[in-house]
Amino acid sequence: MVTQEKLELYRAGWQEYKKKKKQDLEKRFQEARQRAHLAADHLKKHYNCNVYLFGSLLSSDKFLEHSDIDMAISGLDERVNFWRLYSEVMDILAPFDFDLIELENIDVEAREEILKEAIEL
Repeated sequence: MVTQEKLELYRAGWQEYKKKKKQDLEKRFQEARQRAHLAADHLKKHYNCNVYLFGSLLSSDKFLEHSDIDMAISGLDERVNFWRLYSEVMDILAPFDFDLIELENIDVEAREEILKEAIEL
């Protein structure tokens, strides 16, 4: 039988667990944001393109334990090897999963939807 004392201990343990999970998630959110900014700086410096952040990384309220980093670029010189650029971004953003979308290569509706919520880095 669970006594009131044990129940209180369980509750306290659960509250501590939730607090730690929230702190860990906030730390992960901040690290993901920092890496996104580093990737954006790299892209702007080496590829002279515009870089946008969208998705769950815009708000810590939307960011979950397994959230990825959603970025879009525009104005990329057509002579640039996208997959080389992609691998450079992968190195910067590791260990985070990410999506990198070239805005000129998606349909107008999707582009407008991304730009409606995105922030330029």
